[in-house]
Amino acid sequence: MPFNCFQLPLALMLFMSCTDGSTEEVPTYQHMDRQTRQILKCTQCPAGTYMRAHCTPTRDTVCSPCPANHFTQYWNYLPNCLYCGIFCVENQHVKEECSPKNNRVCECNDGYFSYAEFCIKHTECPSGDGVQKKGTIYSDTECERCPRGTFSAVASSKAKCVKHKVCESNGVVVMLNGSRWHDNVCSTCQILQNDGGLSILRDFLPHFFAHQKIRLSKLNRVVRHLGQRQQNRNTVLSKRDLLLNYFSKWIKGANIEQLKNLPKTLQSHDMHKTAEKLFTILNKLDVSNCGINNV
Repeated sequence: MPFNCFQLPLALMLFMSCTDGSTEEVPTYQHMDRQTRQILKCTQCPAGTYMRAHCTPTRDTVCSPCPANHFTQYWNYLPNCLYCGIFCVENQHVKEECSPKNNRVCECNDGYFSYAEFCIKHTECPSGDGVQKKGTIYSDTECERCPRGTFSAVASSKAKCVKHKVCESNGVVVMLNGSRWHDNVCSTCQILQNDGGLSILRDFLPHFFAHQKIRLSKLNRVVRHLGQRQQNRNTVLSKRDLLLNYFSKWIKGANIEQLKNLPKTLQSHDMHKTAEKLFTILNKLDVSNCGINNV
């Protein structure tokens, strides 16, 4: 018959090889023996076991191992092990599975932090702000306004502010000065003369519109005016992200005349401030300004 140390009284268990050799003092508890009415000093059961039988005048406490899905974490004299009643929920994963010595331990997934027993998604710093301190499983993202000479082009919980690139080399000049939310836009007069700024606008305008604070209803009207329709209603994107995605798709396929007419389209939908900003950008990219440093 195989040897099982948990079948022995606790006092004997402590001296056999099934223990970890620890010199930890064994805690005790008091128990009144039913037969003798004597108050006995019984040793407690170690973590991972429970008290199957109290000590008697002739033997020590009898301990038994916890059954599956049950545990005891500390020295104890519980009549039963505790049930592993912690279950990981949405946005959590199992960090440590239930064992005889511990309950199940859950941890927030990557990109989430623990708050009031829930896992909350890390805050995304908006374009123009960068991540000063990345979020952890215990704390949210900390954002900072991008200082002069740096930018962050996207809403992100990880992207930091980065320096504007230097353009002045081999005929490449700054066409549009960088800001908190976009990099310096660099090109050559030759490229500007060849396509009228089309390649620059196709790259730049999606970021421009993503940064503008446009009411959702107005953005929706403009997208519909441009002939873009929502086709996939099962997308995981928010409605704003979806509309901007369709807007960007239209921009990538538009010609230079269509892009130059965008300010008028925006004005017709009461987006006057955005139209004014876009008109200023288009003026800077006018081929007649080629060779003039945009400062």
